[in-house]
Amino acid sequence: MDQPRRFAFNLKRLILVLALVSTLITLLSSYLAIFQVEKKLLIESSLRASQSYATRISLTADLFFNAAQKQLIYSASLLGEEFHNLNAVTDEADRLQVQSKRYSSVLVVDKSGVVRAASRNSADMVGIKLVSDANTQALSTQNPVISSPFRTPQNNHIIAMSVPIHNARGKYLGYLVAEITLQQGGIIDSLVNARNYRKDAYIYVIDNDGDVLYRAADGWTESAPQGNVNKALLEGRDQGYLHMKNLQGEDSLTGFSTMEVAGWTVLVLHPARADVVLLYDVMLQVLLYTLPFVILVFIGIWLLTRSISRPLRQLASKADTMDSEDVSVEIEQVNAWYYEASKLKTVMLQGIHLLHQRIEKLSTQAHTDPMTGLLNRRGLYEQADKLLGEASQIGVITLDIDHFKRVNDAYGHDVGDVVITQLSHLILNNSRKDDLLCRMGGEEFLLLLPGTSMAQAVQLAERLRCQVEMQDFEGAGKVTISLGVTHFNPEKVNIDSALKSADKALYQAKNDGRNRVVSL
Repeated sequence: MDQPRRFAFNLKRLILVLALVSTLITLLSSYLAIFQVEKKLLIESSLRASQSYATRISLTADLFFNAAQKQLIYSASLLGEEFHNLNAVTDEADRLQVQSKRYSSVLVVDKSGVVRAASRNSADMVGIKLVSDANTQALSTQNPVISSPFRTPQNNHIIAMSVPIHNARGKYLGYLVAEITLQQGGIIDSLVNARNYRKDAYIYVIDNDGDVLYRAADGWTESAPQGNVNKALLEGRDQGYLHMKNLQGEDSLTGFSTMEVAGWTVLVLHPARADVVLLYDVMLQVLLYTLPFVILVFIGIWLLTRSISRPLRQLASKADTMDSEDVSVEIEQVNAWYYEASKLKTVMLQGIHLLHQRIEKLSTQAHTDPMTGLLNRRGLYEQADKLLGEASQIGVITLDIDHFKRVNDAYGHDVGDVVITQLSHLILNNSRKDDLLCRMGGEEFLLLLPGTSMAQAVQLAERLRCQVEMQDFEGAGKVTISLGVTHFNPEKVNIDSALKSADKALYQAKNDGRNRVVSL
């Protein structure tokens, strides 16, 4: 009798181990599949964010350089008429330096490279022959030039912006040059830092040869480049994103955008491992949420294994009574074992179904704003890809609540949350099923309206503004919003450019006094 008992005990353990292993393999396969999908989505989102920030930096720098260049061209046209009037030339150089506040000094250089006049703070430069590469380039090209960073003989770290000077007959007389200092905290440094992006980001500025002119850790270079970036990786594009190594040799997620005026390229990089670490934290949360259900499944397996071993022992005992008259009836009764096996399968399927439900819920939470039920930024970009491929025209509305900080300060954050929730309901009531509605963060919202013209988008924005203005918000009373509206064709304009245009319109609405709609 001892031998059958040992066999039954071993079979019970074998069934239990096989059941637990199969469950673990299924769970691990599900986790690995989810990890790979979420990793891809997270990396794509990070790449888009890096490109968006690089584009924002390059656009800001272009606005600065373009404004400065236009200012210099205007002054050069005045100097062309008074080039031989030393007092007039000196006054214009001084006026430009004092009024602009962009330039550390302004020089007027003749066609031989000698400083003819200078702003008063650089009067000691008059009569000096310039020998820098910037001077050589300005004289040889006789075109507007933005130099690479260099140090002057006076040990000033600068870039030089120069424009040619011609007289009324078009004769080349020399050039006007404005020097811009590159010290930390200066106007140029403030254009390309990463303080508003993320702490682990690297910001590079490279020239046409791929030489690194600037990186956030060290500032602007002097004469020797700080490193070199293989521009072939950019595939000749003005903007985009890619995987590459930074100057420390780390695998990085990189977004880039080229400045139109200076011709330099801004690269925003951050280590790829940072996003993977973030994903590990998310998957750990998934595991913690699903662990109770997994434990319940394991308990069910253990109980069902005990039920399986019992009819098997009964069958074994009946093998010793094959000559009994009632054995056929007893064995027929043991056939209920097949029912127990099907129940085990059902419990396992139910457990896995519960796990998938939980994971699907977590995925929904990761793409949805919990307060309003609208899409968050990640959810917007995920669903926008399908929208961009189907719609030939898309209206864009960005809006935020005017003086929302005052609401929080005066009535508390709970009332502020109520205001945001009520506003989201108004947005939903004014939207269609196919519209993408997103809370971008704080009090800022974004609407993507497929198949909507500019006029229709402006009409919707104005209607929404009026409804908000007339609405009494619980605990806060009257609240107003400012809205920026734009419109684009996805085949001709990328979504990031459209969002920038809408943001620009929103900022203009706020600068114009708020509680209004501005379209661009």
